[in-house]
Amino acid sequence: MNVTLPAELEKRVREKLERGDYDNADALVQEAVLRLIEEDEVDLEGLRERLERADAEIDRGEGLDFDEHTTKDLARDIHERGIQRLAALRKTGPRG
Repeated sequence: MNVTLPAELEKRVREKLERGDYDNADALVQEAVLRLIEEDEVDLEGLRERLERADAEIDRGEGLDFDEHTTKDLARDIHERGIQRLAALRKTGPRG
C-alpha cells in the first residue's frame, strides 16, 4: 500500500524520523493507525457503558417518555426560559 500525504503532514513525518522518534515512516504510520483503532474502541466502549447506564435507569423507572405533545411542551418550556434569560440579561447587562 502506498500513501500520499499533504506536504505539511509529510514534513511532520520527516521531522519525527530525523529526531529518531521512529525507525521509518512505516513504523510511524503503523503506530498512528493502531492509535486510531484504539481510540475508536475506547469511544465505542464509553458509548456502550453510557447506554447500559441509561437502560438501567429506564428499568428503574427513571426515564421519561416523550411523544409529540410532551416534546412540544418541552420545546415551549425551553423557549420560554430562554426568553426570560435574555430579558434578564438585557435588564442587568451581560455581567449581571
